[in-house]
Amino acid sequence: MNKTKITIERALRSRTESIIWKLISTPAGLSRWIAEEVRQEGNLLVFTWGKPGQVYETRQADIIEVVKNLSIRFRWQDEEDPEAYTELKLTRIGVTDDFAILITDYSDPDDIQDMTYMWNHDLDRLQYKTGI
Repeated sequence: MNKTKITIERALRSRTESIIWKLISTPAGLSRWIAEEVRQEGNLLVFTWGKPGQVYETRQADIIEVVKNLSIRFRWQDEEDPEAYTELKLTRIGVTDDFAILITDYSDPDDIQDMTYMWNHDLDRLQYKTGI
């Protein structure tokens, strides 16, 4: 079954490209807002959700492409749709020159609302924890 592509864009309160880039492209940065722990082993990202001693879920993703200071694209290893990927991309908002993050992901048609909610929750967490 093919999934539906979804995109979510969120303006950020920062003009510092290097700080935002670290938050979306490094294990330490991703651990601040997507999962409780993210490890990188070569081109493999290992995401773990849950508190220490209470792991709820672990998923692995292969890094497909990194364009420094622009985007990181990865594909979950358990993903069945060959076209599906997740991408975190920096964009600029024209008038203000501030940055925005553009998330591209894929969802089963019945789960689009839940997937959108999850990403918006993660973005809220990013802004709460970092102030950007």
